[in-house]
Amino acid sequence: MNINEVLKRRLLIVFLAVGLLAAGISSFLKLPLQAYPGVAPLTVQAISQWPGASTAQIEQQITIPVENALAGVPGVQVFRSVSLFGLSVVTVKFKEGEDSFKARQLINSYLNNLTLPAGANIAMSPDSDATGEIMRFALESTYASSMQLKTFMDYEVYKELKHVQGIADISSFGGQTRQYQIIIKPSSLLAKNVTLQQLITAVTNSNVNVGGGLLPVGEQQLVVRGVGLLSTIEDMKSIVVAVNNGVAIRVGDVADVQVGHTLRQGMFQYQDIADGVEGVVFLRRGENASEVLDRVKAKIKEINTSILPPGIDVYPFYDRQVLLDITIDTVKHTLFFGISLVLIILYIFLGNFRAAAVVAAVIPLALCVSFFNMDQFKVPANLISLGAIDFGVIVDAAVIVMENVMRHLEDRRTNLKQSIVLGASEVQRAMVFSTCIIITAYSPLFLMGGVEGIIFRPMAFTMGFALLASIILSLTFVPAMISYIFKEGGEHRPPVFIDKLLAVYKPFLRWLVDRPKQVLLSAIGLGLVTILSATQLGTEFLPTLEENNLWVRITLPSTVDLKYSAQIADKIRAEFKNQPEIQFVSVQIGRPDDGTDSTGVFNQEYGLYFKAPEDMPPGASKKALVKRLENYLNELPGVDYTFSQYIQDNVNEALSGVKGENSVKIFGNDLEVLDQQAKDIIKQLRKVHGIADEGIFTELGQPTLNVEINRERAARFGINVSDVQALVANSIGGASITNVLENEKTFGLAIRLIKNSRDDVESIASLLIDTPDGNSVPLSMVANVSISDGPFFIYRESGRRYIAIKFSVRGRDLGGAVAEAQKLVDENVSLPNGYRITWDGQFNQMKIAQRKLMTIVPLTLLAIALLLYSAFGNFRDALVVLLNVPFAAIGGILILLLTGETLSISAGIGFLSLFGIAIQDGVILISYINKLAKSDTNSIKDTIVEGASLRMRPVLMTALLAGLGLLPAALSHSIGSEAQRPLALVIVGGMITTTLLTLLVLPVLYAWIRTREQRRH
Repeated sequence: MNINEVLKRRLLIVFLAVGLLAAGISSFLKLPLQAYPGVAPLTVQAISQWPGASTAQIEQQITIPVENALAGVPGVQVFRSVSLFGLSVVTVKFKEGEDSFKARQLINSYLNNLTLPAGANIAMSPDSDATGEIMRFALESTYASSMQLKTFMDYEVYKELKHVQGIADISSFGGQTRQYQIIIKPSSLLAKNVTLQQLITAVTNSNVNVGGGLLPVGEQQLVVRGVGLLSTIEDMKSIVVAVNNGVAIRVGDVADVQVGHTLRQGMFQYQDIADGVEGVVFLRRGENASEVLDRVKAKIKEINTSILPPGIDVYPFYDRQVLLDITIDTVKHTLFFGISLVLIILYIFLGNFRAAAVVAAVIPLALCVSFFNMDQFKVPANLISLGAIDFGVIVDAAVIVMENVMRHLEDRRTNLKQSIVLGASEVQRAMVFSTCIIITAYSPLFLMGGVEGIIFRPMAFTMGFALLASIILSLTFVPAMISYIFKEGGEHRPPVFIDKLLAVYKPFLRWLVDRPKQVLLSAIGLGLVTILSATQLGTEFLPTLEENNLWVRITLPSTVDLKYSAQIADKIRAEFKNQPEIQFVSVQIGRPDDGTDSTGVFNQEYGLYFKAPEDMPPGASKKALVKRLENYLNELPGVDYTFSQYIQDNVNEALSGVKGENSVKIFGNDLEVLDQQAKDIIKQLRKVHGIADEGIFTELGQPTLNVEINRERAARFGINVSDVQALVANSIGGASITNVLENEKTFGLAIRLIKNSRDDVESIASLLIDTPDGNSVPLSMVANVSISDGPFFIYRESGRRYIAIKFSVRGRDLGGAVAEAQKLVDENVSLPNGYRITWDGQFNQMKIAQRKLMTIVPLTLLAIALLLYSAFGNFRDALVVLLNVPFAAIGGILILLLTGETLSISAGIGFLSLFGIAIQDGVILISYINKLAKSDTNSIKDTIVEGASLRMRPVLMTALLAGLGLLPAALSHSIGSEAQRPLALVIVGGMITTTLLTLLVLPVLYAWIRTREQRRH
């Protein structure tokens, strides 16, 4: 770039910079901020409910047909399904990059061709993802029953919140769903000579409106309606069932009519409320969570003041904005101190506040370019990765230009304009190439997919565009501003400590240059020791992202009923609520009405929501709390538990299909064999140190009362299978036969036997079933009534059944723990033919990411080598600079060992960034030495020492800026810093060794190579 032309247009450049700042700020304000990135894959669920159907029926008649119907959907990565009592959930996981709208349209169109059994219905899951649950609230009241609260939730709160822009759906949990019930007295039916089918037919036919067309009346016309809908209990009692001997038999003569509730499959508890109602707000995929939450809060305020009656309120107890605010505070703290340290270093090394301010101004201007492009490319602002932005690296290009201009001004051999032109022109090529190399080092983040790609891709976008902008700004904005801030003939002196450093560095480097073998052998030895030490590093996927809560999943024996599960929950909830760190406790028992969580009443999920960090008791920690809760839960017999976090739990399930951080899946057809293999494997897992929360997702053992129809005996009495099924479904199960409309509300009307006629096997076997000749026979005469065990759940993936063993890893690295577990399983567990094992969850994600890095990193280094060859014109200098890569790794590995961190994907990305910065320092040094060698008549050793001395200041500055810019992130342990810390630690530690080796070892190596070349020639 022609610097003279830049100086001629310096005023225009300043105005353009102001415009860039305004455009960048405007774009930043429009960017959606994410406290927790949307790392869950695109999934669409087909949720089918068939009340009363067994697990085996569900799998055979719903799950498998749905899987087959969806098998041809393009872009699918994997099918998963779970079948259980009355519910089938088929989850379709799409490949990365598929469009959500298109995927849902395809699923909907394929499902339209599906025929389900009578009484079954199917729906798609909301257009949200595993991170989309942005708010949870409870309906609170001092007087209303759980049935009343449930009614308000379903017909008032749901309707109002569903219309809020950006909301995908509102799911309710808990409460009694109102239902009108006709409770049959078998003796009354027999006495009045009325059959069950007559009763069902009469009730169904008595609940209808009809249209009678139009009736002209004079100059008007009237709409004719036959109004016959049921509206009150008295209406229901008055329905005529039959006329016997001229006497009308009404429903009230043979049954009681009452208001009850449907069969409950779940319950919600909150704080001291034992039977409450919860609402979960789902964010539509791609929406801005903060903006939608603002609209939801405004709507809740309106609901509380003008929709709900006094004494009933919607009370949010989980709000994603709280996590967002805490994370923003952490990022603000990190960024503020990072920028402050950058400014301090700039001032110390440049010795001029105005020069430091000009260089620092490149940071917001370069970031504005990033924000503008992120807005254009619809890349969200992910606070977790944006907090790891290295401001020191962004200003490196400007530092190189400013330092060289300052050096010319300090020499006083040229005027201001000449100093600017010469200073910028001399380093222009090296600066451009070195910055492009750093951009190349960040390029793997664009190519990585999965969770790690979603988390760190915004950082790659930000850094990539910012670094490109920094090149242009360093050659335009910086020279233009230098011409404004400095006056012609002004006196400029380097800081005193620079001269003192040079007085020590120059002779010491000369001493080292004369002893190349000792220096190089020491460096090689240090590298080998570090490589050996690196074998002690554990591996993990990504650090756990702190959410300021705990999600505790407790599993009771699978045969328990809702009443017993609620009693256990009361006890555990009281214990959790008394912990000093916890502000709110919520409990979800079983599953919601919409079937979005496929589980049973034995499953309890506790949300433990912590106090704000500033309100925590002194010395409180999550680790200590988990230990206390573990000790308490271990005292409860028959209780299995898992500790996770709210969002983390949803994401883990979305990624692997299992409610746990990691899992072993055994695939096969026979559920008995799968169960035994799972028991064998969990024994091996329990031998491994660090494995915790292990448990089998039990599939067998569901007690089932079977009414098996004997067709031959039934035929003797003229009874059809449908007659027996009607008795089972309606009299025992209490299925709804019609609906009662109350204004905008709809409630079911069910027929059911009085309780003492259906409360044990003998009573059910003695039930009378009507025959065509008007008589009645006991059910046991046409069917076998017996109890047997059946499957609770049937899990499937890619068309095959499997059983899962979930586990977590605590107090040890993930890679080491799973490797040991895999070895034990391979040695001690033998699978039958046709059965196989896979390891899923975070471990699988880690292995996939590691394989990607093993491919991407060598290609990146090759691209960097080609750039170096283009910069130097020979492979010798390129290879010398590349040797900075292993030297840089030394510091990164050592600091991970010293701090007890593992080699996670986050740390791996830190190494990529570190390699780029290290190579930049090498380019700065070698480029200047080569330039000096062309005009210097001294020996090559003297030239190298002189060149290294003149480049000591920019090398120190760029290294310190890169390291100290991330020092706050490396030291932070606040919420929102977990993913940044390993990355920052690697760069901070690596910069220490990189700086030392660049200034001390690289010149020695280069002098040794150049000296040997001269001897050969």
